[in-house]
Amino acid sequence: MDKLALLYEYQQADAELEAFEKNLRNTQTRKQLIKLQNYLKKQQAVLRDMENRALVEQNALSEIDSQYDRMIELLSKKHKNIDEYESVDPQVLDYNVVRDLVHEYEMTYENIVKQKNRALAVQKRAEETDARLKEILSKVSKAQKEFAELKKQHEEELRSDSDTHEKLKKAAELAASKVDPALLERYNRIKQNRPMPVSLLKDGRCMGCNMELPSRDLAKLKKDGAIVECENCGRILYLI
Repeated sequence: MDKLALLYEYQQADAELEAFEKNLRNTQTRKQLIKLQNYLKKQQAVLRDMENRALVEQNALSEIDSQYDRMIELLSKKHKNIDEYESVDPQVLDYNVVRDLVHEYEMTYENIVKQKNRALAVQKRAEETDARLKEILSKVSKAQKEFAELKKQHEEELRSDSDTHEKLKKAAELAASKVDPALLERYNRIKQNRPMPVSLLKDGRCMGCNMELPSRDLAKLKKDGAIVECENCGRILYLI
């Protein structure tokens, strides 16, 4: 058997192995596994974002509580100052001082109301975030269980096909061992850009791209069995 025939024989074994491995990679179980895996990765990112948001909201609530306590204390002092003025003779009271004190009291009270409303809004967001977190965690837990079951199923499928896979691998390896190393290297280089690097020549045309082979190359191939590549697609031509 000439070296091109051996190479073509290897290509057939190689193609059969690749087709089998492609089917292994494209089973419904594996597709579902990949889909679930992508979902879990996406949800992990969402969870990290929500956990960070929950932390920010918790810190905001702590800061609001601290400010609220300080304002209540300040309001108490303002109230005490106003009470003290009630016992002072109106004749000696400074109107501007009293007016400013009352204004400060009112402003402090307004700020307390604002802080309370702000705290309620942040608290509501925190509760919504917590509820959303629990919902996502529940879905993630369910998806993780489903992923584990599918993974087990996929591993069983792989085990059941392992004998056939091993048989095809050995057949391809045996066929490759009979091919001239330089020619095999050439085959693998072409394969990086073209599927099925060896193309049959029929009626003077490359069956890989349907281009007609120049008469000089055809004569060369017929006469001395030279290694000829298609000028158009670059495949090694094999004339049966």
